[in-house]
Amino acid sequence: MKNENVLGIVAGALLLLGLVTGSHGSVGWTSITIIASLIAFLVKFGLALAIYLRNPSGKVNRYFAIVFTGQAVWDLGKFFMWMTTSEDIAHIWARVSYSGYIISVFFMFGFVWYYLKKKNFFTTVLGRFILYAPMVALLIALWFSSSVIGHLVPPEAHSYGYGIELWDYQYGPVYQYFFIWFQILPFLYAFASFVIKYFQSHNPDKKKQLFYLMLGSAFPIAIGIPTGVILPSIGINLPPHNNILSLIMSVFIAVGIIKYKFLAIQPIGETVTPGRKLEHELALEYKLDFGHSYYIKHERSSEISHKVLLTHLYNKRYGLILSTHNPAKTRHEYGIETTPIVWITDTETEHLSVDPIDIEQIYNTIKSFVERVHNSFVLIDGIGYLMKHNNFAKILHFVKQVKMVVAENDCCLILPAGNLLLDPKSERLLEAEFNILPKAMKKSQLEGMKTETRNKAINYIIIGYSPLAQSVLHEFELKKIKPALIEKKDVAFHYPKGSVNTIIGDPLSSKVLLGSGITKPNTVVLITLENDSDVILCINKIKQISDSVRIITNINNQNFITIALKAGADKVIPSSAIGGKLISFALNSPEIVRWVMDATTLTSKELELVEVQVRKTVFVGRSIGDVDKLIERYANIISVRTIDGLKQIPDDKYVLKGEDSLVMIANIGKLPKGKDFAERINRIVKKS
Repeated sequence: MKNENVLGIVAGALLLLGLVTGSHGSVGWTSITIIASLIAFLVKFGLALAIYLRNPSGKVNRYFAIVFTGQAVWDLGKFFMWMTTSEDIAHIWARVSYSGYIISVFFMFGFVWYYLKKKNFFTTVLGRFILYAPMVALLIALWFSSSVIGHLVPPEAHSYGYGIELWDYQYGPVYQYFFIWFQILPFLYAFASFVIKYFQSHNPDKKKQLFYLMLGSAFPIAIGIPTGVILPSIGINLPPHNNILSLIMSVFIAVGIIKYKFLAIQPIGETVTPGRKLEHELALEYKLDFGHSYYIKHERSSEISHKVLLTHLYNKRYGLILSTHNPAKTRHEYGIETTPIVWITDTETEHLSVDPIDIEQIYNTIKSFVERVHNSFVLIDGIGYLMKHNNFAKILHFVKQVKMVVAENDCCLILPAGNLLLDPKSERLLEAEFNILPKAMKKSQLEGMKTETRNKAINYIIIGYSPLAQSVLHEFELKKIKPALIEKKDVAFHYPKGSVNTIIGDPLSSKVLLGSGITKPNTVVLITLENDSDVILCINKIKQISDSVRIITNINNQNFITIALKAGADKVIPSSAIGGKLISFALNSPEIVRWVMDATTLTSKELELVEVQVRKTVFVGRSIGDVDKLIERYANIISVRTIDGLKQIPDDKYVLKGEDSLVMIANIGKLPKGKDFAERINRIVKKS
């Protein structure tokens, strides 16, 4: 401690001593007792505030703050009661003092339950009401009757010995026959609970935490209750000392809280099991470097993260896992034997655990570990669970903190996406903090995949000629796709010769369906029949012939959508003015269809879903935000297709490139005339 801090404390102590001796004549046991009460208040309240501010949302922190703020008020009330010479004022401070004490006694139960993550009837809403109802009744009795504190005994009429003359309480019947015995229960319960848990636990880190709480709660029981409650009840009074005992208790429990928050994780090297198969190829694909943070974005992200981590642990590296899954299950599933695992859970458990809302504790646990063990790995498995119990802003701030402390200590953070679902904006903000794995493919790889897809023949079959089918055929003509069209009767249409293979026959006939080539590999069937019952029958018939066919259909009656899906349809598009365009997009961009169906009913006949190549427009080099402002009265951008794939609701700052394509919902009726959509939209921009 710095010299100026020491001098400040000494000066403060001398000032307090001066104030007290000014009221009581000389420095003696009376003055020391009064000063001790004030010091006890300052320390207890300081600890309560410090623990609360560490994590205001943590229930353990909140209950500790309530219990020891109550204890601090008890000491402060006694200090002012002993300082005054007026009986009326002393009586008021006596009531203030016992108000704090009564509150601390009742909330001690909650502190124990939340510290040990115990759930029972009294942790429910109704249970808390029943538990705290007597507390409220006691407070009312304290302030509005003499049943708790009858009156005060003047200093000259009562001596504690050692020359101490102070106001003393003369208790009423409610205190004598109820509270004097009830107040013992919470402290006995706390001590017994911590002792039982201590001997039940086999985890050395957890035993260290519990030791401080067990020791702290022992002081008021072993010394305070006999000397402060039992002996006075039979007429034997000792000098006031309960504030000192409760002060010692608060310090020990505060240390236990801090140990609880940091979890004191011991780095343990992984036990190598001979013959265990490691995923070395996976580790090469998901290459990790110290000083970096990685977001594993894969449908098996949790499994991949643990397997990649294990390869590093077997290479004599240390790791820490924080997971929403039972550590025993994680160890069994991935073969992780000795690496410490902290369970993110709100239930009582033998394992080292942390509450999902206690983000501060999770951060401090990680910080303590990486500062102790450089070049180590931290895996947080369960980001979705943390989001569920907190909020996005809080978790994003937490992630940034962890990322920073990991980088400072040259460690590595691994964050599996798991089942996390975010809106596009939040997803961009989270991913911006990480290196994303697996890495996006290079342009040459993407082109190779596109070429492979183009060369892989897809057999398209349209069933039923209707206005919706006309829209689909128009789209196919633009994309140079040659489909087969099954219709009961001959159809007169004006499409280029050879662009459509027309098959006349009943689409519900197995013979006709087989003749259309429905059993060929990579077959996609688009059902555009106008009768919903025929659509359902057709889906059933197709699935009877081939289960590998992909079926996309329209439905007029919303009530039939679920039936169509159950019958075997892969995608169901409710009929609308742009249904044909939606079906076309459903072939290669189902996410666009999902967005459109969720965002709008699309009932206007003038609305159309369009895709336009940016190089044909004047938008090259402009940002999405600028383009949105230029065309906001005519169209809404819902996606941009880049070389890296489709990006829904793109960032306003994204600058469009010539090779990009824009997907928009456009009000065709408002656009000026032109040979194609690009020309019509360019005219709008030039006018503006």
